[in-house]
Amino acid sequence: MRHWDWDGMVEANRGRLIGLLAGLFAMLGTGEVVPRLLKRAVLARLLPMEASLRRLIFVMARDLPVVVGAGRTSGGARGKQKKDRAPVFRLTDAPRIPDPKPPTCPRRREPRIRSLDEREPAPEFPLPVDDDAVDIGALRRRMTAMEAALVDLSKQAQRLARWYARRDRMRATGVFSRLYPIRTGRAPGHVENGRRDVDDLLANCHDLALRARAMVEAERAAAR
Repeated sequence: MRHWDWDGMVEANRGRLIGLLAGLFAMLGTGEVVPRLLKRAVLARLLPMEASLRRLIFVMARDLPVVVGAGRTSGGARGKQKKDRAPVFRLTDAPRIPDPKPPTCPRRREPRIRSLDEREPAPEFPLPVDDDAVDIGALRRRMTAMEAALVDLSKQAQRLARWYARRDRMRATGVFSRLYPIRTGRAPGHVENGRRDVDDLLANCHDLALRARAMVEAERAAAR
């Protein structure tokens, strides 16, 4: 089997992520509100970057033993207000949501007549425009969590090992739990034929994670 420099490839992609994340912070500036269009542009880049980081953490945790963590005690971080807690990077992909069925009558075509005696249609609620100001507090927390995770991937890999331990305990009791923290199919933020730097990065990280998963599964099958 071909030898893979897993740590070297993780570090190379980690460096790319650090540079791209710094660019997102620069785009947002220092304000607490930004135009809606700018927020959407940042989110469109942040989603594939988060997915890329989750795959790097997945690769880092490939050889770690499953860690059984101690139960939580009252007080401590659990007793802090949510706003006072340091943001924590999410290790698992969001579950895939099937595409909803298209509405039989789009909103823009719905009849707006309330009475046959009415000469003018009822007014519509104004839709948000792209240049209105929106709060980015939650967005900054997501980016801060990602920044902290990039600083110490080993710590995130240990967190993922504890996630595996919780998964195994749940499955042992007959409770359904997902097998892996990342998706097998398209990763979150995937863009077909994407040409951005972040699209190339996500493709590399996703391929790396799938190869690592195939290696782990092959080793488990050989050990049986």
